Amino acid sequence: MSGPDAEKIGSRVSMLIRDDDGSHRELLGHLLTTNSIRKKDATEITFDPGRVISWRVVPDQPRRRPTSLRIREIELASDATWPAVEVVDLGGWRLRASGGFTQRANSVLPVGAPPYGEPTGDLEAALKTVVDFYRSRELIPRFQIPLPSYGPLDAVLEEQGWESTLSVSVQICDLAVLASAPEHQVTISALDDEWLAIFPPPLGQDGLAVLTGGGAFFATIHQLDPGSGQQVVAAIGRGAVFGDWCGITAINTSSQFQQRGLATSIIRALAQHAFSLGADRTFLQVSPNNSPALALYRKLGFTEHHTYSYRSLP
Repeated sequence: MSGPDAEKIGSRVSMLIRDDDGSHRELLGHLLTTNSIRKKDATEITFDPGRVISWRVVPDQPRRRPTSLRIREIELASDATWPAVEVVDLGGWRLRASGGFTQRANSVLPVGAPPYGEPTGDLEAALKTVVDFYRSRELIPRFQIPLPSYGPLDAVLEEQGWESTLSVSVQICDLAVLASAPEHQVTISALDDEWLAIFPPPLGQDGLAVLTGGGAFFATIHQLDPGSGQQVVAAIGRGAVFGDWCGITAINTSSQFQQRGLATSIIRALAQHAFSLGADRTFLQVSPNNSPALALYRKLGFTEHHTYSYRSLP
């Protein structure tokens, strides 16, 4: 692939460049000529069009929005890239059901204006509707509460006996930060049985629909198994793009292949594929108690944007 042509001069462009050592880096700025850009700090950078791996025109940066709107944007992207089988909107509350496969796909996500999410009708009536919705499907009534946006809703649920079951840290990173080439060979493909072999949860029809939904793509690394002498799946990951965002999920390394940097290669490969699809930012979710994963994500350049918690009614 070559760089942007003369028709794009004056546009703000993002390019992924291959350097002499094989590493990748992003150049972002306004195109001055077919081999130069002006960056945000007004410096002019030249580049070799023959080293452009991919590029795209990106809109000028909008003014920063309030934190609550930014949280809503990320949570809507998360919802779209891990789509529930059944979704019923109750005003600004999104009721999701997927046969019990993962808490995220079987919980209420408030997306309306804080502090309560603007459900249809009064709060008490809306909560009754939620309980009836999940009980009728033989599922546990559950909320996913993005914080701090919906802290008052979280407090109401706690007062009414909804139990906190899990806290999650939402980590974000610019894809350009993850642009270095993976150290291991990674295959990006559709879902197959090899990938599923080391994916922990039992799936079922609903789980398979969630996992493959949202335009998902799947990353796999094979390694030589010393016991059998065969190439086996050693690490996996999943990505899906919604707007500017890539959701990275299902990062898993087989126990015998851990501590080899395979998860890093999976994340970098997913990031590069998402960049080629038009995304420029990524998010993932992790337990605040998962110290090894947090250390890895911090090393890669991820930072915590917000948290959310689950509350369920016994």
